[in-house]
Amino acid sequence: MNIKLWITGLAIAMMGTSSAFAKDIFTAEVQVDGVTQMIGYNKILNVADQYESENMRKIFPNYSDTSALNAKLDLRSVPVNISYAQNSSTLVFKIPSLGIERTYTGATREESKEKFVDALEGMDKDLLKALTKEWVKNSPIDPVAGNPTSLLSNMAVSMTDSLSDMATNQAFGLKDQSSSSFSIMPRFGRYTQQGYGLNVYNLPLAYSHWFDSKKMGLVIDAPITLVDTEDALSGSLNLGVGLNFQVTSNDAMTWYLMPQVRVGATGSQDFGTAALIYGGGLSSNAQFPINESSNISIINMISYYKTDALQVGDFDSGYDLQNTIFRNGVEYSHVLHKTVAGSPLIAKLQYARTDFYGDQLYSDFQHDLSGSIGFKNLKPKAWIDEYRVGFTYTYADNNLKGFMVNAGYTF
Repeated sequence: MNIKLWITGLAIAMMGTSSAFAKDIFTAEVQVDGVTQMIGYNKILNVADQYESENMRKIFPNYSDTSALNAKLDLRSVPVNISYAQNSSTLVFKIPSLGIERTYTGATREESKEKFVDALEGMDKDLLKALTKEWVKNSPIDPVAGNPTSLLSNMAVSMTDSLSDMATNQAFGLKDQSSSSFSIMPRFGRYTQQGYGLNVYNLPLAYSHWFDSKKMGLVIDAPITLVDTEDALSGSLNLGVGLNFQVTSNDAMTWYLMPQVRVGATGSQDFGTAALIYGGGLSSNAQFPINESSNISIINMISYYKTDALQVGDFDSGYDLQNTIFRNGVEYSHVLHKTVAGSPLIAKLQYARTDFYGDQLYSDFQHDLSGSIGFKNLKPKAWIDEYRVGFTYTYADNNLKGFMVNAGYTF
């Protein structure tokens, strides 16, 4: 009970810090008739809607549809320009770093703005492919890739976590009457990524089954994630299916290999983002017993993922990435002398490093340090196999970091 209260208190404390790190996701320096104003937004459609006449007059009372307008925007860490020449309805959009320029002309400035929104929502594939590559390279908060809260990072971590859990269960014994288990492990995390505050709500669902020989098993897991980035929401779901093979088992070592395929999707109306990620790889978990109560596991993983277009709501942002990912780490598992209702407590401590190669990302590597404690229920007719609470601290390059707590059951 004390552990539960500690986790709840920590989660509330972390949620309470969110307002202290408030930062606009999109910013604009807008100039009209020599007058300049700074404006901030947390939703991409608000960026475009700003240039409706009614909204412009709220900031510039003398604005009219014939006024000259020039805006320098930070579009999720990508500098862009939007402008209207005097007496013109044509919206000019530029990405100076890429040498890209687009013009959108309607009968009115409102029609021109709508054409621009259509391009952002998926009509201009070439523009979006160029822009999304800049986002994952320059933005610390992209929902698709390039940071620890992105879908690509979560898919890579899930590959080794599902194998680690299954291998540990086998090492310390499953309930004899069942070789199948289902687990649910709600998680809450608080991350700071270059001044942005992110709350992460994650619900990993997993099913595993050992076949009769206990030398081959099936793993299916489906983490569901919601990320709140300064009130801009993004959601993701990914599904992994793997076959776990016990390659060898003796007194000195037990070695598991698991080929796995994964597919995931993420979308956000607030970010103007939608993407599909698919791929897979091979995970290895080599266990070395220290004694009858302790194991050290060496964890290795190589995987390859590709992104593709996906329509979510009004957005199809055309991500086109290819990345090879390596994850290597070590895990220590120990059966404690303490028991809960006659069942032993099992503690785990793990360190892992994940490296990303291929298309350039904002963060090329991340470190994860995690620990957990739980008990294996050895009663023959018990409803719950295992109860576990834990934490994960993550640090990535470019000063991205976060802390996650979790608690859940295995049935």
